[in-house]
Amino acid sequence: MKSTKEELRRKILFYRRNLSSKEVKEKSELISHIVFSLPVYKFCERLFIYMPDNKGEVDTGPIIHFALQEGKQVWLPRVNRDDLIWHLVDKDKLSRLESNKWGIPEPLPDWEPMTDKIISKTICIVPGIAFDRRGYRIGHGKGYFDRFLKKNEGCISIGLCYKFQLVSLCPHRNWDMPMDWIVSEEYTFNLLTPYR
Repeated sequence: MKSTKEELRRKILFYRRNLSSKEVKEKSELISHIVFSLPVYKFCERLFIYMPDNKGEVDTGPIIHFALQEGKQVWLPRVNRDDLIWHLVDKDKLSRLESNKWGIPEPLPDWEPMTDKIISKTICIVPGIAFDRRGYRIGHGKGYFDRFLKKNEGCISIGLCYKFQLVSLCPHRNWDMPMDWIVSEEYTFNLLTPYR
């Protein structure tokens, strides 16, 4: 299983890193507009969302800025050892993010973190290297988002990817959390379970 995951990671990261900035921008804008059309986005009040790694990852900037314009709460993660610490941001704080050791912009450590458990009308936009049609994903292997979603099962998850990141099967373990939605520039999958 490990070799299969590693092979998928290498192959897809190669394609993703070779996308031009124009391709990333155009595909990310298409994906963003699809997200805006989803009922779960329209009715959500809180948005937990990743910042892109600037290495071809789907750019979440359009979603973040539009959500703030609409008056939704926007929360960004900061890596703290084995967990993500989430911070509420506004337009001013967006301009003051600092890059971590992977080059990903993060909130500052002294900003007030989230302490409450997530309640309804909340979605989490999740990155990934590969996704399958059952909702499972392959990330970078750190498990940050899996642990966060496990602790906050009331949060609806939306995985963002390009079409070439959709694969027939993502090997997974019991602790891997499947997505409720997967959105690419051409395909959208609703995997929301009946009780959510």
